[in-house]
Amino acid sequence: MKKIFCISILFLAASIVSSVNAQILTSSQHPIIIIDTDNEDIPDEPKIEGTMGIIYNGEGMLNNTADPFNYYDGYVGIETRGNSTQGFDKKTYSIELWDEANEEISVNLFGMGGEEDWILHAMVIDKTQLRIPMSFYLAQRMGHYASEWKFVELILNGEYRGLYILTEKIKRDDDRVDIAKLDEDDLAGDSLTGGYILRIDWTWDIDMETDGFESAYESQAEVPMFFQWYYPKASKIKPQQANYIESWMNTFEDALFSNDFTNNQGLRYTEYIDLHSFTDFLLINELSKNADGYKLSSYVHKERDSDGGKLVAGPIWDFDQTYGMSLVCSNHDPTGWTYLQNQNDCEDLESMPLWWQRMMSDEIFQDHLKCRWEDMRQTIFHKDSINAWIDEQVDFTADAIDRNFTVWDYFIGNQIWIEPQPIPQSYEAEIDYMKDWISDRIDWLDINMPGDCSLVSTRIPKENEVDARVYPNPVTESVYIEARDLLEVNLYSLEGRTLGSDQDGSLDMSGLAPGIYLIQILTEKGTVTQKVIKQ
Repeated sequence: MKKIFCISILFLAASIVSSVNAQILTSSQHPIIIIDTDNEDIPDEPKIEGTMGIIYNGEGMLNNTADPFNYYDGYVGIETRGNSTQGFDKKTYSIELWDEANEEISVNLFGMGGEEDWILHAMVIDKTQLRIPMSFYLAQRMGHYASEWKFVELILNGEYRGLYILTEKIKRDDDRVDIAKLDEDDLAGDSLTGGYILRIDWTWDIDMETDGFESAYESQAEVPMFFQWYYPKASKIKPQQANYIESWMNTFEDALFSNDFTNNQGLRYTEYIDLHSFTDFLLINELSKNADGYKLSSYVHKERDSDGGKLVAGPIWDFDQTYGMSLVCSNHDPTGWTYLQNQNDCEDLESMPLWWQRMMSDEIFQDHLKCRWEDMRQTIFHKDSINAWIDEQVDFTADAIDRNFTVWDYFIGNQIWIEPQPIPQSYEAEIDYMKDWISDRIDWLDINMPGDCSLVSTRIPKENEVDARVYPNPVTESVYIEARDLLEVNLYSLEGRTLGSDQDGSLDMSGLAPGIYLIQILTEKGTVTQKVIKQ
């Protein structure tokens, strides 16, 4: 019933907004993307040929539609993307960069790494235009890969279409999901063990015989859980590879669902997974109370044994029905656990794994979760830190937001989705509502987060600990950080505001007032936060 109701709302909204105002974009502080398909309608699939030009004069510079295509000028294949949101006139698009022969070409766009596949995301049901990029940002600050993105403004076939994000499509790549490449002849030994990406998603539109495999364990709907091939694709995965990962997943789940979390090989489920990634995946889904969390557009990936061989949760993707904007699965209610899927209008349970309910009954998982929550609450999950990021983006996109909602003038103040009442009547009110909801959600999680952080040192395996040294402490000028496989260090005030960042392990604190500060240390193994005293 929900899908029918959603589609009815969407097509009503589409009919109302299909007469797009003749808003003319002349200049923007964001890159301007101009796509032309010779007025040919863009289908769901397959991709059709078009041209794309990007006007971008550099960070902080104004971009004018009269400027030449100075950043990209070439061919693309383009198709619409999405499920329910395809009913809106403001659509999300998949684009593939092509040469004159319609062959894929790889281009590094805005420092996001060389690739041919990109997404122009409309963020159509989110009136703040911030929920998806904020979720990507938070996941990245937690130390995980999430799609890079950049705000852009789009002109399609001569018509201004509004504010979008150009973002990375989830792919196995050195600059994206960085796991080993699995070739067709990798059929034995270490090369067979990775990498793999599995997707958890709707099953109503797939071929259950060829598009993945059934688990030996049930989903929450009491039907066998189904894992979909993502990398390698269903058309490319070899029988030996399919058999390997299906068998490996079965031994992991045997351990997870056993009475003592240990399989008949004597291995605990925590020995199969990257524990940090699973606790963090739960935290970002619970912070946002993601209505689609865990069960739709969810991914896990397995590394090659020589790279650790662990199953990693993520990367995250579908985060539009989040932070209180939807009635689906009681997303509007800042209380309750969404991993339980036991609130109003929680559907699609045939693709909801019971992993999370099982892990949340494990004291080791709970304790690690508690530590991660307390760590994050001091830094990136601090209310002041989240609000500061939101305010910064609101200022940065202000002019583009005005243009976007001049064109899509029906959206603000009206119900375009399954939204809670009353509907905020301005963009500013939408931002205030989201901030208030996040504050209430954090308060609930503070009270209800299970676990005992003081027990982690005795319960968590040593291999999952982050060993880091911060010196000198106290500090007068610069502080230095040593840690194996260091990725980044971030400096925060006790109120959670970001004061500095570095990839080389040093931070200049000479200009800061005396007091206590927090240093977040991100490594390939995980994240840890330490206090430092500035004299």
